[in-house]
Amino acid sequence: APPVQFEFDPPEARSAANLEALRIGAVRVPVDERVTAYVPYRGHSPSFDYISATDVIHGTADLARLRGKVALVGTTAAGLKDLRVTPVGQADPGVEVHANLVSGMLDGRVKHKAPYYDGIHAVLLLLIALALALGATRLSPLGNGALTLGLIAGLVALAFGLWSGANFIIPLGTPVLFALVLFLLLSFYGYFIESRGKREISKLFGEYIPPELVEEMAANPQAVSMEGEKRQMTVLFSDVRGFTTISEKLDSKELTDLMNRFLTPLTKVIQQHRGTIDKYMGDAIMAFWGAPLKDENHASNALKAGLEMTQAVRGLDAEFEKKGWPKLYIGVGLNTGEMVVGNMGSEFRRAYTVMGDAVNLGSRLEGLTKEYGVYMIVSEATRNAGPQDWAYRELDSVRVKGKNEPVAIYEPLGPKDQLDPGLRNDLARHRGAMKLYRAQLWDQAEAEFFNLSQGGRPHRVYELFLERILFLRYNPP
Repeated sequence: APPVQFEFDPPEARSAANLEALRIGAVRVPVDERVTAYVPYRGHSPSFDYISATDVIHGTADLARLRGKVALVGTTAAGLKDLRVTPVGQADPGVEVHANLVSGMLDGRVKHKAPYYDGIHAVLLLLIALALALGATRLSPLGNGALTLGLIAGLVALAFGLWSGANFIIPLGTPVLFALVLFLLLSFYGYFIESRGKREISKLFGEYIPPELVEEMAANPQAVSMEGEKRQMTVLFSDVRGFTTISEKLDSKELTDLMNRFLTPLTKVIQQHRGTIDKYMGDAIMAFWGAPLKDENHASNALKAGLEMTQAVRGLDAEFEKKGWPKLYIGVGLNTGEMVVGNMGSEFRRAYTVMGDAVNLGSRLEGLTKEYGVYMIVSEATRNAGPQDWAYRELDSVRVKGKNEPVAIYEPLGPKDQLDPGLRNDLARHRGAMKLYRAQLWDQAEAEFFNLSQGGRPHRVYELFLERILFLRYNPP
């Protein structure tokens, strides 16, 4: 019989820890440091040809079945207690374990578990953890589930490929279980963190912005910041005209009911157009567009909301008349510009709000609505940033308190294609009258404004310029 040779890696390190294989002639058997080998089972017992020992002893066995074969002697009877539990059976004869090992040695099917098996194990677990951790931060739950299944499929394919193609054993059970458990933990963690984040965002902004914006913010919390920052935004102020007189005619309960009924539809309009309610100031509303989520169409959305607010008030007339409440009229002021937005206040109370010169101008414009006899005034900045297919009536150039430069102000009238031809004609004539006025052609400007005031659509601004021309004719600028 050929001698048994030991293979070490490296060859000079002749210790059990470095033992790689046993070599018997041309047969090489991979072993571990305990000189044990993995049995390459063929399948369920019986996997080999069995010949009764009684037939051999009595000479009745077919010798052709034994010629050129490796014969192993063993027992199969249960009473002889040599039945073993194997990966392929619950009560296989012990001799069949030896037969499977000898068959694997002759066929070169003995599997090899490398000395660095534990290192492979650790690397696989680390790679799975990194992949799923990155997936949890960048992928949706469905995408992370697909990633997990892909990792498991890849592990199984790699393990069986090395098992069948190279007789090499790598860890499979623990990495697969680890991937599944880690995926479940990350999913639960992500669910609870997301739920907590949604609750926090809803708590912070739920009273100010519509639910659909809360959902957008919850889906992309990185886009939301409570810290103060400068942004191009649009601010809206609205106020009830003559509210002091109205409040004096109602008792406290009626006044409360009236304000609740009045503020509800206006708030709905603002929220339908992606606006953020800043605060209620008695009968006044302050709102802004462009925060906490950025809105490229903040001016357009604010304009549409302001116009619908003036229309929504008229929708309350029938109900108010039935209850004996007075008819309400509002003024709306809009301005667009750079504002500071963030969570501001004291250590006792804070609020998410806006501030800056552009905000102050919006408030001033709302105050001018009564003087110019309109329900809504916007600045030139809002007009330029808003929808270009809208029609506007230029009201004036004003210099508000605290500002040296004049600001052009306009009355928005809505989409041009929805105006009746008579109003479009009046707007064209009004633009011509303004040019004559600025050229100090007093007689011609006065005649044009007078004709406009006598038409079917009189306006307070015509009267205002007639009064101003009368003064300027004798007190030239």
